[in-house]
Amino acid sequence: CFLNAKARSGLSWKTVKHVRTAFGTIIEAAVKDDFMADNPVRRTRLPRRSPVEEKTPIELETVKELIEKLPEPSCSIAALLARTGLRIGELLALRWQDIDLLKGLLSVNQTVYEGHFDEPKSKRSKRRIPLGPKCVEVLAALKRTEATPSTLVFSARNGSPLSRRNLLNRQLKPAAKALKLTGVNWHWFRHAHATLLDSTGAPIGTTQALLGHSSSEITRGTYIHSVPADARQAVEEVEKLFGTRGKLNGPKWTQVPEWPEMGSSLIN
Repeated sequence: CFLNAKARSGLSWKTVKHVRTAFGTIIEAAVKDDFMADNPVRRTRLPRRSPVEEKTPIELETVKELIEKLPEPSCSIAALLARTGLRIGELLALRWQDIDLLKGLLSVNQTVYEGHFDEPKSKRSKRRIPLGPKCVEVLAALKRTEATPSTLVFSARNGSPLSRRNLLNRQLKPAAKALKLTGVNWHWFRHAHATLLDSTGAPIGTTQALLGHSSSEITRGTYIHSVPADARQAVEEVEKLFGTRGKLNGPKWTQVPEWPEMGSSLIN
């Protein structure tokens, strides 16, 4: 059936469930308006849920090794995600007008999914993030002389946003598989950044503000207001960790050079 086909295509069980819920809601509205006699979605069964793949524990050397293994543009993308904690949609929606390389600041104003731009996930997701020296270096290498303020930082040759899914399947997953890492996706780097912040002793409020969480529960504690100096110190401490060797300390969270122009294969 349709749901089984979606499961076989590679979609997660949770995503397939969301698809069924969406169809069920639409058909239910049709039933209430007498366009249909009943809702056949109610009689469908979800595919059997397969065991959830255990994710590779987040360790500093693992993060660094994976980033170094990646080709461009995924190498630069992963390096920035691990150092800023941005969501992949936020990073791929960045335009040069959102970045101040001189002041070392980045503003999150949009997100992109399947080529469609939208407002950030929540009110707190719209935020400003201080950039460490390495982030500034990576971004400076990506900036082309012909770039305008509205130009996307990461884009295909026609200016379209890159496809997170294509990058995942064609670059990130093969690199992770070669290193025998499991459960790695783009969001894994956001968790890595959270773990890095935690290991440096960053206050909960600073962590929440940097990650753009909507509630203190997500950052495991009571919300504490952060100040810009705290945020900058936190990200700089994270950058220092990338110059060290060994495992990350502290509790774990639950859940670059210029790259060549990319063709249509990575476009949405």
